[in-house]
Amino acid sequence: MGKRKLDSKHPITCIVSGLYAGGKLAVARALLKELRSATVLVGDPAAKRALSTKEVIEYNGETPKLPHGLGNVVVLAHDLAQPSRIAAATTSGGRAAPKLLCVIDARSFLDEWESVDALPEKVREAGKKDLRAHLSEKKPCEILAECVESADVIALSHSEAADADELEMLEAMLRALNPSAAVVRHSGRGEGHGGGLVERLATSASEGRAPAERG
Repeated sequence: MGKRKLDSKHPITCIVSGLYAGGKLAVARALLKELRSATVLVGDPAAKRALSTKEVIEYNGETPKLPHGLGNVVVLAHDLAQPSRIAAATTSGGRAAPKLLCVIDARSFLDEWESVDALPEKVREAGKKDLRAHLSEKKPCEILAECVESADVIALSHSEAADADELEMLEAMLRALNPSAAVVRHSGRGEGHGGGLVERLATSASEGRAPAERG
């Protein structure tokens, strides 16, 4: 199947996922700058305050609902959200299938991936009370796996601060975990290397994959 172009006639729905709000915000800002115009749905009131764009709506239910007639939409998911569940909820007739953008911290991912530690108790307890925190009972390594394995594009935040050899090993590991995803490097401030996010999302290999098959 040919790749679907992302333009004004084919608006994008992009779900930005990951454990760490700071990295997601930086990459989301870079994406919004490329898109120029988009409605942003956020699963965290802090993210709503942090984004300067006026078109920001906080969703309070288990998953966001897309109003009819929207152009580009960027969903900044709750840190403990399940990306494939949001993808299923935002799949609607007439729009291209949602694109999943996973943001991970290049400085700490390998340590967190190998750790068997649970989420801090305070985070778990808060998650149990928040419908948007689908994965609050999971360990960080399991949440990272959900995000990475369902992603169309994986953005490595803070790549400029990571050890060069570890960064190459990390990229190889991510490609083995999800061969269809593009892996891109981003700085802690959101600047990318090796092509824009919109271009990467447009050429991702998920077209035709049902949301239930993504993660």
